[in-house]
Amino acid sequence: MNEPYSKWHAQNSAPDLPLAALYKSADPIRWNGSMVYPMYTEQFGRTTTLLSMTLLSAAPPAGLRGHGIGLSVVGGYIDLEGRRLAGIDVWSDALARGTTVTLTPTGPDALFTLTPVWVDQSGVQRSWMGNYGILIEDTPDGRIALWCSVGEGPPNFANLVVGLGTAAAPVVATPKEPVAETITNTEAPTAATPSSPPYPNGAPAGYAATSSPAGAAPRSATTAAAQAYSPTAAPEAGTDASAEQNGGWSTGADTVAPSVGELGEQRPVERGAETGYRGALYDLGVAMFGRGEEEQACGLWAQAASAGHPGAGYDLGVVLFRRGDLAGAEGWWRMAAELRDLRAMAGLAELLDRRGDHAEARMWRARAADERAAEAGQPVGPY
Repeated sequence: MNEPYSKWHAQNSAPDLPLAALYKSADPIRWNGSMVYPMYTEQFGRTTTLLSMTLLSAAPPAGLRGHGIGLSVVGGYIDLEGRRLAGIDVWSDALARGTTVTLTPTGPDALFTLTPVWVDQSGVQRSWMGNYGILIEDTPDGRIALWCSVGEGPPNFANLVVGLGTAAAPVVATPKEPVAETITNTEAPTAATPSSPPYPNGAPAGYAATSSPAGAAPRSATTAAAQAYSPTAAPEAGTDASAEQNGGWSTGADTVAPSVGELGEQRPVERGAETGYRGALYDLGVAMFGRGEEEQACGLWAQAASAGHPGAGYDLGVVLFRRGDLAGAEGWWRMAAELRDLRAMAGLAELLDRRGDHAEARMWRARAADERAAEAGQPVGPY
């Protein structure tokens, strides 16, 4: 940290691009000598984790009707009052009292993300836009401090300062019943049939540069929504009364943790740094879509597809097709088809037939047939 945060806003002249326009990948940007992240990310793996958040200070821009931090989980869920949620927004009043939530993994690479959220003068809840960003600081007491700039006005990382800490949730031992009462069958048990995995495509892989599991100093962030899909409006924010009834947090519209692949299964891919990064972006997009935040989901899918995730390209094409943007759908389906996604090949062939390009449509259907034959171990022919 090179200078006091409160002076930074004066160094950003009006003609400068907003921070949201500068985020191009999962990497932070260098701004006035410091690394600014679009989102804070920490992996908690297979361990059920307690995440504690506390307001350290706040200096929101004038006119804001509310501000806080949005929490989302990939590869797991937030266990809150008996509900399994993909994400919640924790507002400043709850942060001032101190908030602790339980994060439960459903796979080995579970992670959580945090990003600033706010309610503007018109009462609309916003995120992922304007001069939003996060600076990450290690505090002397071993916690992490997130210095957050909301998207309204010039960058000012003193808008919201949140301290957070993670710890493994205590394991509750199940009482054992007397042996005589529990043994009812002396026959040797047969092997149990494996249950289906919680994710049809395998557990989502972690980011290319995710932080270490709980206990190490986290230093990673995922990307913001792609610039082409920057949201222009977010769901209307709840009233102060509703936020207070929920203890200062809100869950959005039916924020139930979605199952990865509910928008269509994708072919399993090998794990690795790059596949993990794009897979995590795709999964986070699915979580956003499940919250009703379609624009943010499209932005994340655009990032994942551009990084080589075929399922993201297909799902993004579906959304655009439903909107009537056939040219946009064709572009993303073509990209996914080149990555050997059978569903994208079928969708692309249908669009080409509608346009009268029957020869190319037949070519894509032939490629899809050859892909199926190759998967079955049968010989394939030329297109």
